[in-house]
Amino acid sequence: MPSTKRKRDYATPTSNDSDVASKFSEPVPQDPVPFTSVPFTVEYTKIGDTKLKKRRSGGKDKIDDNNHTEGKAELGIGDGDAPVTYMILPGSEWEAMKKYKNFIVADKTFGINDFVYVNNGQVAQGEETDDDKQFWIARVLEVRASSPSAVYLRVYWLYWPSELPSGIEYYHGKSELVASNHMEIIDAMTVSGKAEVMHLVESDDALAVTGLYWRQRFDFRTQKVSTLKKDCICKRYHNPDNLLIHCLNPSCAKWMHQECVLNAALDKAWTSLTGISSSEQPDGVIQVNGKSEEEEDTIQVALKVNGSSLAKDVPKSSAGKSKSRRKSKSKRANIDGPDWHGQLEARLQMKAVAEGDDGDTEITGSVILTDLRGKEPKTWHEPLTCLFCQHSLQESS
Repeated sequence: MPSTKRKRDYATPTSNDSDVASKFSEPVPQDPVPFTSVPFTVEYTKIGDTKLKKRRSGGKDKIDDNNHTEGKAELGIGDGDAPVTYMILPGSEWEAMKKYKNFIVADKTFGINDFVYVNNGQVAQGEETDDDKQFWIARVLEVRASSPSAVYLRVYWLYWPSELPSGIEYYHGKSELVASNHMEIIDAMTVSGKAEVMHLVESDDALAVTGLYWRQRFDFRTQKVSTLKKDCICKRYHNPDNLLIHCLNPSCAKWMHQECVLNAALDKAWTSLTGISSSEQPDGVIQVNGKSEEEEDTIQVALKVNGSSLAKDVPKSSAGKSKSRRKSKSKRANIDGPDWHGQLEARLQMKAVAEGDDGDTEITGSVILTDLRGKEPKTWHEPLTCLFCQHSLQESS
């Protein structure tokens, strides 16, 4: 990692015996303290390996095979994932440091398995920001320190979808992250706040999410991303930012994308009005109210813990630039719409009619269609029907 100097707040690891009570007795530094690059690297190994592969560093291919930790295994990203085996270099320095359950930055306590915001140098000290994507997000796996000014964290990174090799996809939500087994050692000074991140497990139920979440796993070693569950008659992946509609017919009970339901209604209306079948909708573009809308790449979520902004406590620092992944990519689709594009509009008129024991709300309603071709727009209602079984989802009068 390249060397950099930065201003930082004071970080204190806490004792193994007490989560937060016991601290180093050294005085808290008041002046900015220069800090060079993180002196530790992580090497992935295969189970049973005791030797490291040669790695390049400053033009030198040889490393001290004896100065690494014993091969260790870290649990995978989620349940059922294979463990990740790794070694840390230099091992003697890493093992010499004391392990801790928690650490403190700017009077805020963090612990093992916490998700944390990591300042990558984009947010200046004292600067306010509501944009989560100005930060990197990591899960803390281990805390070690040799002094209050040398506190290091072993972490798994979470990726913003735009940082993946494949770039952001149409099914990625605005607040979605991708968990990874990309492991690194970072300076605790770069932690700027605690992140609330939920694991969204796809099932046969509707996906209702608020805040940050992850569904997919990115294997840093193979550079592959796990697949998702396909929904609807289109057999495409679901974007949690959009609505899923549930068929109320017990023998069907399928889930459908809101955009697919609207598109089907527009296709049917266009054929009825003109006798012409609409062309297929291009990949990556959805139709809402008859307008083509590409998925946005960013969202702003207030960075707050207990109601107060953490950005003012963020040190202007970097976690190390070895994560070359931080190049955003996005895919843009062809925005040519179907034949009814600009001629017809459709929107859902929805009504919640029942709430089950699991808290899921059943939805009924109709499709409101508008013909824009004349001098005066004409509007009418069509039943909301299942794309699979044609069962009407319109509440009976």
